[in-house]
Amino acid sequence: MMDKITLRGVLLQKRAEFSREERKELDRDIAVGIIDSPLFKNASMLLIYAPLENEINLLPLAHVARKRGLPIAFPRCDKETNTMQFYVLPEGQKLSPGAYGIPEPPEDAPVCVPDERALCVVPALSYDLSGNRIGYGKGYYDRYLSTFPGITVGATYAPMLLKSVPTEAHDLPVDWLFTERGKYHCSETVKSENQPKEKEKVSAPPKNESTPTKGWKPIYERLMNGSRRLGGGIDGALKPLHAPLLLVLCNFVLLLLSRLIDARLLDRNSEFVGIILIQVLIFIIPAILYCKLRGESFAERIRLRTPRLSHIPFLLYLLVVMIAGSLLTSILTGGIRSLEGNFTLYDTFVARTGTPAQTAYAILAYALLPAVGEELTYRSILCSEYEKRGVGVSIIASALLFAMLHFSFAHFLTYFFLGLLLAAAMYTTRSFLAPILLHICYNVFCLFGQPYLSAFYVNAGSNEIFIFCVVVLFLLFAAFAAGEARKIYHLHAKKNISSNYTTALPIKQLPTTLLESMLSPVAAVCLVVWLITSIVNLT
Repeated sequence: MMDKITLRGVLLQKRAEFSREERKELDRDIAVGIIDSPLFKNASMLLIYAPLENEINLLPLAHVARKRGLPIAFPRCDKETNTMQFYVLPEGQKLSPGAYGIPEPPEDAPVCVPDERALCVVPALSYDLSGNRIGYGKGYYDRYLSTFPGITVGATYAPMLLKSVPTEAHDLPVDWLFTERGKYHCSETVKSENQPKEKEKVSAPPKNESTPTKGWKPIYERLMNGSRRLGGGIDGALKPLHAPLLLVLCNFVLLLLSRLIDARLLDRNSEFVGIILIQVLIFIIPAILYCKLRGESFAERIRLRTPRLSHIPFLLYLLVVMIAGSLLTSILTGGIRSLEGNFTLYDTFVARTGTPAQTAYAILAYALLPAVGEELTYRSILCSEYEKRGVGVSIIASALLFAMLHFSFAHFLTYFFLGLLLAAAMYTTRSFLAPILLHICYNVFCLFGQPYLSAFYVNAGSNEIFIFCVVVLFLLFAAFAAGEARKIYHLHAKKNISSNYTTALPIKQLPTTLLESMLSPVAAVCLVVWLITSIVNLT
């Protein structure tokens, strides 16, 4: 095993190899993990550090803590006594360079008096899973933490996680460790998250962990517990079992109300303007309000990142798979004649093109805005909520609700298929802008590609030849897309970037967890609205 001095040099060099963009993305993932944890939500105050060059930047925690009214404290080192003390940073005041060039609170800042619920974020070069840390060799934190009564948290990048850290008698491990891949209990005897008054042996994960409970029996109890907790503050009013479905129900109701004014819109010259406003009211405004209610930490989880240039082949291949697959599912459920007809939006608004101005408005109203609004809600928000129970659950749940949005038995399978592919695109590229681009291109094809599709169908000479060509196209480009996805995940592995978003969920637990996630009184209302509307649409 390396000695600490040699290990520090190796770790400093390894940390410097991360690009600025990579560090920014990893820092954000770690910060979001801490903010979403019960440790942070139950904290009485936050003790945190100001990052130096290449050090993990967790200052977003301080910003969120300030919004919640928690005291925020930063350390100040005394070189003469080799001791460190935390001081509360008053709102409106700034840190200034102090000992070792580390930003410190002003001299008149009040001394921090931590209690048992205080949360201290401890800086380090790296950790092992026992919470042992490689610091910077001065020992300030070890001396301070020897009398610290609260909870200690460490953070490191997963590729820098060590199997074992050489320790000495005075070294103190942290209670919890966070990486971009998740959080870890660091010892068998840890402080309780809710009432950290004494150390106790942990025999099972806390109730609010994402580890699913086996079997069907506990589902009813947990659903009822979730119903009882509904209400009581922002965090209490938006529980995972209910909050996403409330947003979906809002979309359903607003969409149905829009049908009442459809006839009037079609008689006006401002038809496109009206449809654009309806799209904003149905999807974009509710989605923005939802993110606002869920807090700033949730807004960082919706993957507002641009896809990389290397993702373009994957997205192009997947677009062809979407088009060919939607044709096949439409033929399967409605027959070959289902491919005829004009493009309609939610079986209500009929797209019209003609002049260049009408074409531009049609693209905006029928292709761009629906894609942005639907993907913001059904991929970005819903997947972020449901993925705590497993990525498989989030993909299937979001696809089911997306298919229900269109109120059509005939098109349900098609939209469910599209929802699965759009969610897969988001998780593969780690960006919800990717499914937006795919959705826009797909809508544009539906708007303007119908004549070419009809011509191809006529020239094929028979239904069998046409279907055969579509099947070949689907399988060929599905293979191409899978190959490009493999390259993307290979790049993740090469850079030691985790491709997982939650604790792995065994396949056998997927049906149980999916049912538990979808069952709630709000889901029942959504189902009734969808059934009634879909039946009415048949008549």
